[in-house]
Amino acid sequence: MSAAITIHFRDPKLTALCINSLLVDGWAPILIWDNSADDGKTLRVLQEAFSETPGIMWTDNNNNLGFGKGMNAAMAELERLGYSGPILLVNNDARIIKGMHAALHAPLRAATLPTLVAPRIKQNGREHGWLHYQPWLALVTRKHLPGSFAYLSGCCLLVHRIDNTQPLFDRDFFMYGEDVELSWRWEKQGGKLVLLDGVWLHHAGSASTGQASVTYEKYTAKSHWLLAGKLTTAHWQTVLAQGLRLPSLSLRAGVRALRYRTLEPLRAFINIFRVNP
Repeated sequence: MSAAITIHFRDPKLTALCINSLLVDGWAPILIWDNSADDGKTLRVLQEAFSETPGIMWTDNNNNLGFGKGMNAAMAELERLGYSGPILLVNNDARIIKGMHAALHAPLRAATLPTLVAPRIKQNGREHGWLHYQPWLALVTRKHLPGSFAYLSGCCLLVHRIDNTQPLFDRDFFMYGEDVELSWRWEKQGGKLVLLDGVWLHHAGSASTGQASVTYEKYTAKSHWLLAGKLTTAHWQTVLAQGLRLPSLSLRAGVRALRYRTLEPLRAFINIFRVNP
């Protein structure tokens, strides 16, 4: 068996569904990292519901660290508790399908390099596997574009590496975009990315923030801006990437403002120019 981590955020029913799917598929131990920042109120609901279920560990964190920092801290906590081995990182709005445990571990049997393994994802009636990021224009697409690179969605990743006490995700990202940076850096450092075409995951998508919400728009826009510096190696490249992505980010904000009938995408676009948006 291998360990799994999910981050809880204020919705016990949603997190409970994820935990149950992990239990059915044989993941253990399961560490629940609390990012709710609600004085443990909703975490206690979960703890009571699973009080007689073995193999679940709880981390009563008082602050919302965001996705990347939360996962980094949770992986280090597992290592501190004596667990070393592959770890599944899964969003609490995702549902594991039985059989995924064995399927995700299959590529690791002959693995000689640090490896990230991911399933295909079913979300909002659509299916996707590889996603592609065009670093100069800040475009996320399902098909390769000139200059783009493939990355694995961070909603479900099996992480195979030597030392899980070291940060996996870049600490500058609060949420969104950290999976793009991770995939890019992982391959640059000699790691391997594996997508299993015959394995599926159900994902609600943006369940903790909501599409077009203040939080979603703020951190999505900010992540695109951060990526301009993360995916370049020289200052002039960063400045060029920032300049080239301005038209696409402004267009994105306008389209989303019209689609969802809210000014939040436009406010988020404007806020990327502030020092502390």
